[in-house]
Amino acid sequence: MITKTKFDPGLSRIMVICLSFAFIVLVCSMEALRVTSTGFTFEPTWRTALTLGLAALVIVPCFYTLVYAGTTLTRTMAKLIIVAIGVTGFFYPLRFVPHSQMRAIFAGLILAICAIGLVATFVYLLHRFLERDAEKSE
Repeated sequence: MITKTKFDPGLSRIMVICLSFAFIVLVCSMEALRVTSTGFTFEPTWRTALTLGLAALVIVPCFYTLVYAGTTLTRTMAKLIIVAIGVTGFFYPLRFVPHSQMRAIFAGLILAICAIGLVATFVYLLHRFLERDAEKSE
């Protein structure tokens, strides 16, 4: 049973603004991240400001397309852009990790992916169970 949910216009606007802001901050923080002898630091430069503007020009229309109506092609493109930014933001700091530590990091990532997958499977099965129960009661 697939139902089309209508969001409140105010909620939709908040979703676009907040998600866009979060992804813009992610992109800007990736640009400003620098390695120092004591660890990591954020050094905002003029390139960070330029990145902020370019990220806003790309990300805001993507979330606007995803939250509001868009063609199948534009929604697919927006999803690909958002997923690419998210995956890049996740793996970008790994370029600063020494190669000797990579094996342990990837073992931890695989374990985390398995745990998240297990939780997602349980949530999906619970959703199906509750939907079946709701259909029986109607």
